[in-house]
Amino acid sequence: MSWNHRLIKKKNIITLIAPVAFLLACSTYTLPSESKTIVKKEDLKAYNPKNFATQTEQEKKAKLKNEDQLIIKAIFLEDAHAYEQSHELYALLYQKTGKEEYLLKELNTAYLAGVLSPNLEQLKSYIQNNPENFQAQRLLLSFDLKAKKFDEAKEVAQKLTSNSTHAIDFELAANPYIFSGEYQTALNYLTEAYKKTLNEEILFKIITIKINYLKDIEGAIEDLENHKEKQGCSEKICLQLAAIYSEQKKSDKLVATYKSLYQSTKKEIYFDKTIESYLNNKETNQAITYVKELNSHEAILYSLYMEAKAYQKANLLAKQLIEKTNDPRWYAESAISLYESLDDTSNKASLSKVVEAFENAFAHGEKNPVYLNYYGYTLIDKEIDVQKGITIIKKALEEEPANTYFLDSLAWGYYHLNNCEKAYPTMKKVVDVEGLKDQEIVTHWNAIKNKCENK
Repeated sequence: MSWNHRLIKKKNIITLIAPVAFLLACSTYTLPSESKTIVKKEDLKAYNPKNFATQTEQEKKAKLKNEDQLIIKAIFLEDAHAYEQSHELYALLYQKTGKEEYLLKELNTAYLAGVLSPNLEQLKSYIQNNPENFQAQRLLLSFDLKAKKFDEAKEVAQKLTSNSTHAIDFELAANPYIFSGEYQTALNYLTEAYKKTLNEEILFKIITIKINYLKDIEGAIEDLENHKEKQGCSEKICLQLAAIYSEQKKSDKLVATYKSLYQSTKKEIYFDKTIESYLNNKETNQAITYVKELNSHEAILYSLYMEAKAYQKANLLAKQLIEKTNDPRWYAESAISLYESLDDTSNKASLSKVVEAFENAFAHGEKNPVYLNYYGYTLIDKEIDVQKGITIIKKALEEEPANTYFLDSLAWGYYHLNNCEKAYPTMKKVVDVEGLKDQEIVTHWNAIKNKCENK
């Protein structure tokens, strides 16, 4: 295949892979920032005090009106995420009534508003008297983390997880150990949280610690593969696996992962990445088998046939696509695959079929300069019609004036017309850009120099 004809091969590969402009970013866990909301929003209705059983009727009547107004405002503001204003009202309610439910609401909204609560000591006393109130312990742990009191936060975490069975508490308990660099202990807490939920977000925290801090990549892969086996390969899980396998150059596993992604999401980007992975691993035949099994993506299958030099199969498919689509591109591709399939590219009867297919392509409106160049070069190189070939290549150069493939074809046409005044400077432009690395360029350059320098 000549240098100019190889441009078609290059074009096919580009057509195949160019859409895969996809950056694989590891979906990893970011350590919780000091402003992150760790405590879940509670059910507001549980904190609307209406039970004053310990008070006299006179006391109830004296306080109920004002208290009701304050709690309604506080709830409204909290629901609107106006935490600072809501906190001020809860603080007033706690100061006014001394009720513990207001203490918890004051502390919760203080945390969410990012303000310092004056009632942390009261919170500690409340926890001592109510060890089963896990929300209160979560609040204290969150305040300790925010204040970077990691040792105190660890103590709260240990007490919390000794009584609680909730995954959120084990996940929260890992935070002070992450901040203080005790990653194995943090991992133990997160693993316990994951076992309780099989939650992907928790798993990604585990994966991040194993990869970034414990350098246990194989352990991370095992965790991801186990999750995939039990829960299926979600897009996020499979992308994380793909990122790791790509980094480790585990091509077989990378292909399998992208195939799973395409099967589960039907997103074309993952089909493209599957084919790209096959080609990078020089497994063109396996890629062909995969595409044929899908019974779709015929244009890609054609490109793969061309890549595998299965030109007769490519030509047959191109003809089928002509019947199916009447797209002029396939007339051109049928001409190319036919030419490449020829055992004798000098056979005039065979070349006439190639010419006919190209003429059909252009008669149907095909204007791609790559096809123009291929056809023009064939007319020149096989001396079918050199002048026509030059005319066609000039049309291609109107679209891409600096294309060295096209300039090489033009120079070769001038050479066949013995027009050294144009052949030599045109070919020199090609050599100046491409050098003499390609044998076809060397052949053309030497032939033109030998003819033209002796004149």
